[in-house]
Amino acid sequence: MRWFLPLAVLPFLAACSEQQMCISSATKDLRVVRGFVTETEGNLRRGYALIEVDVIDFETRSCGTKQDGSTKYCRVPVRDTELRPKAIDLDAEAAKLASLKRKEAQLAAAAEQQIAACKVAYPDG
Repeated sequence: MRWFLPLAVLPFLAACSEQQMCISSATKDLRVVRGFVTETEGNLRRGYALIEVDVIDFETRSCGTKQDGSTKYCRVPVRDTELRPKAIDLDAEAAKLASLKRKEAQLAAAAEQQIAACKVAYPDG
């Protein structure tokens, strides 16, 4: 039965053409930098950053039965993340955004050339 899972995944892998995989690889860094640009713009618009904080809460859940037949309840830790505000240096954040925009422009120009090369190398995409 172990061989069944890889065979089930094959149609999904085949759905991406070599051209699409090539383009995706060529634009990976650009997508990452664009994500940072979006995050930094949001920080400047809000005036603060949002950071993820791991939190542990407790829930009461049924965990068996007592000898008298009644339900036994236990406190179970539940992990989650919350977004919390964090003060930032707005001038440094603006400088970071300017730097990211420059890098984004460089990566976009390089990606255009790589995309064109992918289309030549894999024309059937």
